[in-house]
Amino acid sequence: MKYLRKFLTLELVLLLIITLPTPAMALTITPVNASPGSTLLAALLAPGSGITVVPGSLQFVGRTTGGLEQSATYTGFNLAPSGGGGATVTNPNGILLTSGHANMPNTNTTNSFSNALSQPGTGSNPDLAALAGKSSFDQNFISFKFTVSSGNAVSAKFVFGSDEYPTQSVTDIFGFFVDGKNYAFFPGGALVSNIPEANFQDNPVGSGRYATEYNGITVSLLVNGLLDTALTEHTILIAISDTNDSIFDSGVFIGDLKSTTTTGGGGIGGGDNATANIPTLQEWALLLMGLLLGGLVWRQSQRNGRMSA
Repeated sequence: MKYLRKFLTLELVLLLIITLPTPAMALTITPVNASPGSTLLAALLAPGSGITVVPGSLQFVGRTTGGLEQSATYTGFNLAPSGGGGATVTNPNGILLTSGHANMPNTNTTNSFSNALSQPGTGSNPDLAALAGKSSFDQNFISFKFTVSSGNAVSAKFVFGSDEYPTQSVTDIFGFFVDGKNYAFFPGGALVSNIPEANFQDNPVGSGRYATEYNGITVSLLVNGLLDTALTEHTILIAISDTNDSIFDSGVFIGDLKSTTTTGGGGIGGGDNATANIPTLQEWALLLMGLLLGGLVWRQSQRNGRMSA
């Protein structure tokens, strides 16, 4: 009987936990204007990243004035589609680089949010222009030299969003260059831009489907950039820009940059929304209740067996 009382007391506690409201995560974007390079770097690196930045090597290009900042830090990237019918997209806290304006509303209000605002005018990025084979405009990037404590690669998780999607044939482009080589590709091998459409979750204007301005967003993707083993100091360039024109802008949410060991040859590791699958407190409580109930049933069956014997 005492075991039953203990179980019922614990069960009551667990039931209270289960009925607690789950804390809501909201995407919070904080535009960067002061010390942009160091602010973005601190938000980009994972805790215990294993990456040591070479002093004096940090570079940043992006508009930081006029209330129209091009870059931002962000937290709480956990976007579930209203009404279902799409993937819940999560990404670690990190930075937002754009080809337009980072301080976006949390709903899709127009096909061309940044068009009504002055464009950054930050010029062409030669690496992205060469990658796309097109002219480049409104570049936004962070780059630096670094060493690693271990591993043969660096990795990060990113979500690409665009107002070019799905109506524009002109493409913006994102690049993740490690030791001069780009490793940012969609799982099918295409460059990370607003096409192919199959890589995106739809977010039509006025639909309220996802809490972001972009007309389409990808799921979270894991990118691995291999280190050149002939080098002791490595370089990384994380960049985005318009191509062909300066309108209908895009952005990349990227975080959790760290050293790693990979045997996959670099590139995209595929969809990665692992944070969405971490059990909540309520889910742990349900699991524990099941285990306790199973244990109580087993103990009672043992006692009954002894009594009948």
